[in-house]
Amino acid sequence: PYSIGNELVMSLFGFFLIFLLSHDILSREIHLKTIRFLVSKTTRLNIVIGKYLGLMLFWLSCIMTTYILNMVISHRFLFSDALKILTFISVGISCALFLSMLFPTPQKSMFVGMLFSFLFPIMSMMSVLSSERLIHWFQYVTPYYYARWSEPLTYVLMNAALTVVLLVGTALLFQRRDV
Repeated sequence: PYSIGNELVMSLFGFFLIFLLSHDILSREIHLKTIRFLVSKTTRLNIVIGKYLGLMLFWLSCIMTTYILNMVISHRFLFSDALKILTFISVGISCALFLSMLFPTPQKSMFVGMLFSFLFPIMSMMSVLSSERLIHWFQYVTPYYYARWSEPLTYVLMNAALTVVLLVGTALLFQRRDV
């Protein structure tokens, strides 16, 4: 019962918070041409991984702060719940990186990112709860579907796989982009 609030807030508003803070993490640097300083010193894959790890470190500190406060109240650390939220956040961060790479200007990535952050959770929950064949397939590419399984390891592994797929897609898009 102590982590239900964290899970509810992150399920409903997690993608919005992620996109609010990092919708243009790559597109702004490409648009302002400051990415040239990084590309000349390291590989593009390292840039994508570095951006991802930087965002994950920020969210890790935020999530761990709430779970440490929960630990003070409940007298136990809810490791599996924290891990589930972090992998959920990981999918959101990789989505933000992917969309930031898809759209060349910060204004476009902000618009699409905000639209995505509102529509993706709604469509995900609809696909999970619906038996309609047209949207039923969509549940397999959302982190919401894997939350239904009671085993936390399955949830963590599937969200990690979604994260890796999105990061590889971001890296491939970045390889093809002229900066």
